[in-house]
Amino acid sequence: MCHGALTIRPSGLRPIGEMTTVEPLFLAACRGQLTPRRPIWLMRQAGRILAPYRQLKEKVGSIERMFREPDIATEVTLMPVDMLGVDAAILFADIFTPVDPMGCKVTFNPGPVLEFTISGKEDVARLHTFDADSELSYVAEIIGRVRSRLPDSVPLIGFAGSPFTLATYMAETGGRGREFTGLRRLLHTDPATALALMDKLTDVAIDYLSMQVRAGAQALQLFDTWIGGLSLAAFESIALPRLQRIFRHLSTLGVPTIYYVNDAAHLVPALDRVGADVLSVDWRTDLDDLFARRPGRPLQGNLDPLALFADPDSVEAGARDLLQRTDGHPHIFNLGHGVHPDTPYENVVRLVEVVKSYQSAG
Repeated sequence: MCHGALTIRPSGLRPIGEMTTVEPLFLAACRGQLTPRRPIWLMRQAGRILAPYRQLKEKVGSIERMFREPDIATEVTLMPVDMLGVDAAILFADIFTPVDPMGCKVTFNPGPVLEFTISGKEDVARLHTFDADSELSYVAEIIGRVRSRLPDSVPLIGFAGSPFTLATYMAETGGRGREFTGLRRLLHTDPATALALMDKLTDVAIDYLSMQVRAGAQALQLFDTWIGGLSLAAFESIALPRLQRIFRHLSTLGVPTIYYVNDAAHLVPALDRVGADVLSVDWRTDLDDLFARRPGRPLQGNLDPLALFADPDSVEAGARDLLQRTDGHPHIFNLGHGVHPDTPYENVVRLVEVVKSYQSAG
């Protein structure tokens, strides 16, 4: 391996060619089936909570290299499957992966830094769509390598950032402040530019996600971290048509799709129309209300990530409460957002153990 002597040897991963006939719990839940136990995976499950990841990152010295070199990205994708025993892997990549080949160079220092900000139509004109198979072939190679190493019971999730969330980052002029007001400001001052940016990002998301399926991804998640900044009316007029176009296309690919929304409880009346198979929500959204609105709809989430900083018994109690409240419904256990980097590893292990030992009543 190009990153030297540090080699992760996942003991739970199957040799190439070993097959099983057991349907993965995660995929069954995505289709709305009640599973014998709740499948669990965690957003940001491959990261700083894992000691081998920290060691590998220190040795490699570059997050870009970790994302782009297939042997390294493969090892990181597989780490939480072996160490935590989660029921799905998710591609180790960044939501900015497709932005670079659009013509806006992305570096990490330590977070993503974009070559230029979108503030007018001339900036959007600098961006272009591209062929994901050729420009992002390394992503396809990572997916193929991961699939060859995963047990058949653990599917691989591919993903992308939504047009609105990526545009939010790309139009931010205020030093990446926590409110990220640049795109919303642009929607008021120059809506044609803002919508043109989102349209290009929509085209790119469709091509990029489709490539991931061709490469072997078995499910797809679209992340919309900043969609909660829109009012319901703005969501319906600005984001919804583009989301519907993405999910209409993805529905033809034969894999389940997940739409993750953050801070979006006020958008619930419109979320049924997005077109994803599974809706993934944060801790501020009432799962009981969502199940009542559409019985049988698969939901994913929504434990508060900060609940994992409590004492281990409280972590277990919180997990059991969520499991009991969602019993009898198609549900994938996850956090309402990503695992915080300084989350106690032992608490994450305890969470997964509790979920996997809980027998659903349905």
